[in-house]
Amino acid sequence: MPAPESPRRKTWPYAVTAVLVYALNEGWSAADVIKLAAVLLVLVALVVQAGSGGEQ
Repeated sequence: MPAPESPRRKTWPYAVTAVLVYALNEGWSAADVIKLAAVLLVLVALVVQAGSGGEQ
């Protein structure tokens, strides 16, 4: 009998935050960090959508 699946934890917010903080610490301008944040959120949305098989 297989073990029941535990709820999956969403770790992407932590990863996105870490990348953005790193970019700020490396001296990126605020405008560049905002662009980076937008791109990362779009990528996350695409991955989440693809992972769900396109179901809503």
